[in-house]
Amino acid sequence: MAEHAVAAVLQRAGATVIQEVASLGQVPAKVEALKSELKRMQCFLRDADARMERGENEMLSQLVSEVRDVAYSVEIIIDTANILARETSRPPSLLGAISKGACYPVHCKRLYSIGKRIDQVTARVGAIFREFAKYSISSSTGLNETRHSMDENESMRARRLTLPDFGDDVDVIGFDSEINQVKDELLDSENKDLTVISLVGPGGAGKSTIARKVYNLVAKKHFNSCAWICISQQFTVYGALKDIVKGAMGSQDFEELGTMSEMEIIKKIHSFLKDKRYLVVLDDVWRIEDWDMVQAAFPDVKNGSRIALTTRNSAVSNHPNARKIIQEVKLLNNDESIELFNRKAFPSYVLHGRDDLDSFRELGKALALKGNGLPLAIVVMGGFLSKNLRITEWRRMVASINWDAMKNEGDIRAILDLSYYDLSSNLKVCFLYITSFPEDYAVPVGLLTKLWISEGFIPNVRGRSLEETALGYVEELAQRCLILIEKKSSRCIRTVKVHDVLRDWGIGRARREGFLKDCSSRDEVETSYSNEMRAYRVVLYDSVCVKVGVAMPNLHTLLIFNAARLERNVFSFRGLNYLRILYFDGMRGRWQLPAEIGQMVHLRYLGLKGGTYVLPASVSNLTNLHTFDARDAVVEALPIDLLSISTLKHVHIYKVESWSVWKTTIQSNLKSLFIFLAANTPKQWEGAIDRMEENPSWCFGKHYRSVKQLEIVGACEDEFGVPNDLHLPDLHLLPHNLRRLKISCPNLLNDEDPMPLLGSWLTFLNVLEIGVKSYTGATMTCPSGGFPDLHNLVLHDLDIEEWILEDGAMPRLRILTLCKCTKLKTLPQGLQHLKELKKLKVIAMPELDQVLCYLLHKAGREVVLRSSEEDFEHVQIPERTEI
Repeated sequence: MAEHAVAAVLQRAGATVIQEVASLGQVPAKVEALKSELKRMQCFLRDADARMERGENEMLSQLVSEVRDVAYSVEIIIDTANILARETSRPPSLLGAISKGACYPVHCKRLYSIGKRIDQVTARVGAIFREFAKYSISSSTGLNETRHSMDENESMRARRLTLPDFGDDVDVIGFDSEINQVKDELLDSENKDLTVISLVGPGGAGKSTIARKVYNLVAKKHFNSCAWICISQQFTVYGALKDIVKGAMGSQDFEELGTMSEMEIIKKIHSFLKDKRYLVVLDDVWRIEDWDMVQAAFPDVKNGSRIALTTRNSAVSNHPNARKIIQEVKLLNNDESIELFNRKAFPSYVLHGRDDLDSFRELGKALALKGNGLPLAIVVMGGFLSKNLRITEWRRMVASINWDAMKNEGDIRAILDLSYYDLSSNLKVCFLYITSFPEDYAVPVGLLTKLWISEGFIPNVRGRSLEETALGYVEELAQRCLILIEKKSSRCIRTVKVHDVLRDWGIGRARREGFLKDCSSRDEVETSYSNEMRAYRVVLYDSVCVKVGVAMPNLHTLLIFNAARLERNVFSFRGLNYLRILYFDGMRGRWQLPAEIGQMVHLRYLGLKGGTYVLPASVSNLTNLHTFDARDAVVEALPIDLLSISTLKHVHIYKVESWSVWKTTIQSNLKSLFIFLAANTPKQWEGAIDRMEENPSWCFGKHYRSVKQLEIVGACEDEFGVPNDLHLPDLHLLPHNLRRLKISCPNLLNDEDPMPLLGSWLTFLNVLEIGVKSYTGATMTCPSGGFPDLHNLVLHDLDIEEWILEDGAMPRLRILTLCKCTKLKTLPQGLQHLKELKKLKVIAMPELDQVLCYLLHKAGREVVLRSSEEDFEHVQIPERTEI
């Protein structure tokens, strides 16, 4: 983890920094030398992290902490040099003077300061590694930590290698449905193909338990040859093949395997199994490659043979080139959780002679639910508490669960560690970052990926944008069952959550490694804990109203949740000058940010959620700002120079109440600009955006006359047609009293049908146009009672295939226009029941069934059919005319 701190600095520094500071005397050469030193430090930390992951060493931890401190110091130096370069490069005459060495005095002083700080950091690096050599940390720690790691892994592997006992009835609760489904698939007499049945779920979800139960029920009774093989992270081809021979073939010819090649063993297994109806269980498969290396041993002779595998990675379950059946293991519900907990916490020997069991059972319900349906967590907790029948201990556990105290019952931390160790360095930090969000928090993927990128977690990958790589990380974490998909569209994942047990585990690791410090009180902010490294990221929950920058200087990231309870008059920005990430979540009411925020010149990401904010003019001094994200907030006054910051890439604002828009200029580096509710945006802006080289995604919501009329226009796709994450955060944010609404912004509504919510929320709406693929779904439904006052509806250039108009919807509709909705083949029958419908216009829809058009014409309605889109007229949103 410490290795990634250096990697992130190198990622953010990049070659462009040195190019920009080429006019700064000897500073560029010194910075380059410092970057080279960072790369050597990165190699050291990669090795140190690998040895520390499973075993702790206090001296090594201290050394790693110091190296990481140096890395962050280097980042501050590089940022400072970068800022100075941009400042001095603006006036050409000053640039010429600097290049000749005739420096302006203040500039000289700042240059000297940067050079001196680089020399100090370089000297510090040398001192650290001299101490490293002095104490011989490498030789004294490596063997013990490696041995500890091996012992732990071998112990866990041994537990997995315990084969099912055919006389033993595996104790299961809550898995009856999964067991019956898997059993039915194994015994399906009509399916003769070799079939791979996968059980997928997070660590501790009960995948192996289900497999063992089914294996015990059907293996010997219905198959000629059976084998249970533990794959695990220590997979080797020879080891797996040897286990298959031992399990499926018995002891025959087992000794001669030592003289055979892997391919010879595969042929031997294949030859043996081709005459058998066999069942092979591959337990705990981690990687696609593991399957690829053994699949040739399994013949498909169309006799109903089966392979069952358990995995935490859904990519593995989708990979086999054979008939596949995938069973996702669900978590236990509340009743099942309580039943499992009671069975483990109250064995028969504790039930006799106690008169306080009712109190324990009441506490047990709360404890069982803390496992959040994860069977392993519930079993471990119940087993531990069955030996600790003290009411005070149970109450303490209700308040705060200590998983480390329960290691003898089954080390849940070690189980979850395996999933963590299998991640790349980048994925590790991305996962730990998600655990900083509050419990049960639905994390928007757009927000998450912007934070990851701002932190420097996302590497540059040839042919992919940073955003695309970040979305790939989200998908991989979901595939590995480390995060839960909360909301998903047809194109991408929208929001995610972390299982509470995984979050608790992740927060604990993040604290120990100094990745972040989470605080719910003033004391936690001001206290240093002996078992935790110094953290440069702080997460504040609830009403923490301290001078956090003073208590924890040189902070890199500050995330504040439940900001509505923040005592804004007490909270201080003092000491936060080196902050890179600042995020306020859950604010309510109005807050004027202090002018001191302009001193945070290293800030890359500023996020505001909820409430109304007044930004001081000094925010224009944030010359490193990449992202300003207020998509769920109101900005009362937007400084006119904010959008001219040269580093700014993304601006997302829900609503701007006051804005001298005519005086504002947009710099050309923007990649996305989303201002949902704003004063009338000049038409010249749209032309200026179209001429930008980067072709940014953009969206403006223009409101008129107290927001009774709203036009949302934009182009929310990149140059390759990939949708940006710009989207309407919540349709309830639309003003309830809207009379006219026009939405012409691709992907803005995604594939979630907007009509049910729009119809019930915008009850005063008279005119509605939805077009230009703003909605990407296939079905559109207008429920009964929706749009009670709608007069004019326009649907233009949508991919809807079915339109359902329920009886009682749009009772006052008079004019309906359909244009270029080419996938819509038939009109809804409900149109015949609209008594006030006067006119139907159908344009550029040659394949539409016109039977209903004919019937409407016969009923006295005006029906206009046109073949060319040129005949289409958009809804006009007048600037001064009241509806």
